[in-house]
Amino acid sequence: MKIPLHVKARKELTNILNNLLSSFNKYEQNSTFIDPAEIKSILIIRPNYRIGNLIFLTPLINELYKQMPNTKIDVIVGMKLAGEILKPLPNIDKIINIPRELLLHPMDMFTFIKETQQKKYDLAINIMGASTSSQLVTSLVNAKYKASYYNEKSWTRLTHTTELTRCYKHIGLESLELVKLFGIEPPKNPPTLDIKLTQEEQDLAQKDFDNLISDKKTKTIALFRNARFDKKIADEWWEDWIQELRLLNKNIVIIDILSPDIPTKLNDTVLEYSNKNLRLLGAFFKECDLYVSADTGPMHLAVASDAKVLALFNKTSIDAFGALGDKNKTIDINELSAKDVAKITHEFL
Repeated sequence: MKIPLHVKARKELTNILNNLLSSFNKYEQNSTFIDPAEIKSILIIRPNYRIGNLIFLTPLINELYKQMPNTKIDVIVGMKLAGEILKPLPNIDKIINIPRELLLHPMDMFTFIKETQQKKYDLAINIMGASTSSQLVTSLVNAKYKASYYNEKSWTRLTHTTELTRCYKHIGLESLELVKLFGIEPPKNPPTLDIKLTQEEQDLAQKDFDNLISDKKTKTIALFRNARFDKKIADEWWEDWIQELRLLNKNIVIIDILSPDIPTKLNDTVLEYSNKNLRLLGAFFKECDLYVSADTGPMHLAVASDAKVLALFNKTSIDAFGALGDKNKTIDINELSAKDVAKITHEFL
């Protein structure tokens, strides 16, 4: 499935709007540091509805907790369900959801803005620099300091900026560079993604796993078949992969992870599991011996839940979006058959 025309058109219109607004509102880069001692409340602005993009906030959130343990953080997201992934992190105070529907209901949007402005933050951080929605929210929130990466296409007035040097290859670690706003160097040995599962969450996931799997000696693979647009792998390919995998080990159990976009399991030879609580879903991935999928948000959820991950890429950059962590593996399957990948899976398992 190729990227829909309306998605391409929206991006093009956004670029045009940003170029126009930035031409009327130029500002200079301000690279002075913010004193961490001044900051007791932070608002992170990331009005995005994709699971992976919100999980990519965890390196920054966890580093801020390490450097400023008494500072409380609110996060503006674009999807309540995905935002709940971040809520239990130790320094998170509140998750604020901007539903996409608000764009179609001006009065609801006005009410949301009014409620948001009631709280004054010491610092608001726009994660996505030139993003139109992020800049709009940044311009409306009430904060002593407003900061982001410097970008020539930005039109929101900021008190502080820092340069995105891309010292990390992986997009999921980019947010770590924002600690430079405080005069802190990004960690040379960067952490992986981490949603900090609680013991209670892991216990609940283990109960689900035990109810599903009777023979604890079998190897279990959590399979998620969905992905956005042309990153998605066809069901026929997965069928071949499972068949080849079982020729190598007939006792492997495949657990098909269902979702609103995948309401039914692949075939009668696989088990099925679903959970609307994304943190418990991540904890379930950790219970399995291996998680396998294409490049998709649940793959990063699996990484952030400390599951063992095999990611199968066919379009996107492995360096930029692959499965982080030394115990995980990402492979390009463009030149590989389902049989080839089954062999790699079996050896990795």
